[in-house]
Amino acid sequence: MNEYKPDILSTLPLELLLYIIGFVPFESARLIPFVSTRYRSVWNQALLVAHSHNGSIKDIFHAVSSFINNFDEHDPSKNTRKLELHVDKSTFVSTILAPHNVVHMSFFFSDGSKKEESFCWRLEINDQIPRAVNDSSGFVVKTLCLDSVNSLTHEVVSSMVLDFSLLENLKICGCKGLTSLTIDSPTKLLHLSISGCPKLRYLDIRAVKLKTLHYEGFLPLIKIHEHFNLTNAIFDIRQGPSLNQNALDTGPLLLIIKNSQSLTLCRWMFEELMKPSISSSWRSFQFYKLQELRWIDNSMNQENIKILISFLKLCPSIERLFITVDLNTYSSKEVYVDADYRSEYARVLRNLKLVKLEGSKNEDDCNDKLILALQQMVNIDQPLLVLSSFSRD
Repeated sequence: MNEYKPDILSTLPLELLLYIIGFVPFESARLIPFVSTRYRSVWNQALLVAHSHNGSIKDIFHAVSSFINNFDEHDPSKNTRKLELHVDKSTFVSTILAPHNVVHMSFFFSDGSKKEESFCWRLEINDQIPRAVNDSSGFVVKTLCLDSVNSLTHEVVSSMVLDFSLLENLKICGCKGLTSLTIDSPTKLLHLSISGCPKLRYLDIRAVKLKTLHYEGFLPLIKIHEHFNLTNAIFDIRQGPSLNQNALDTGPLLLIIKNSQSLTLCRWMFEELMKPSISSSWRSFQFYKLQELRWIDNSMNQENIKILISFLKLCPSIERLFITVDLNTYSSKEVYVDADYRSEYARVLRNLKLVKLEGSKNEDDCNDKLILALQQMVNIDQPLLVLSSFSRD
């Protein structure tokens, strides 16, 4: 019989355990909470630096900037990765320094009325003159995730972002009062994600090297300057337009996404905004480089299938097609369809290999007709893999 060996580490004082954890690489140390309940508590304390003061909102800048700049992974006294900052009695800020140069910054407010106030926001990434970074200390921010910035804190965040000269990935979510957003990054920003901003009406982006744009919510007026480098464009706008469709100019947007290799699109956006421009003035327009399409619709009835087929004829290089059916997706009131897609568009998809259908299914859906239409559009000898994962409402 094996003799029971006591867990010597668990008997050590908290201060000594925290000191030991300080020397463990973060990727290994993050597994500590799974050892036992006590280790979970120890890990939470090792991760956290808490401050509480009665200063102003502007003091957030100095506290968070100091926390980021003083970080040193190799110094146990400076390698804590979470800052909880209490400002007066209504504002709470959480900042986490995650591996791979990622910063998560979230704002919480006890006064619910304040966070709903409308505001316009300009974020300028000062990447023309990079900040000198010491390799042995300081945290280099390359990915910044901002959650629930509001009218009281957006200027403070803008000031901090000016110092993130190597920022490549920006994620903004949960800004419920945001009505207008301007992003200005001359050389560095590569990926931009925006979601959970229901009041956003205007989005202005100046980022010549931007490769990924992920937008989720009501579709605002989008203006993107001076670049055609988008390789991944995601418009999960199943909630519909935020403005009258006549106010949305999709001509420049079409040129920006024309060379995308991956595209997420709702049927209504193509039908109401894109197709009129293509039909009237850009008859030779095609998505020549598009390899992956994620298509969102409220139904796969016969009329909607024809709209999808109409879009696919613009995508001669497509290899993978993912279709999501969400019954709550905004739908056009008037549907324009082509007369007979089966003969008109035969054999135009030479590279399509995979089709996946998922979401909700209702009685009007004609999935068999969709698969038949797609099979008539691919090469005769080309196998087409079809996957289906539906829940019936």
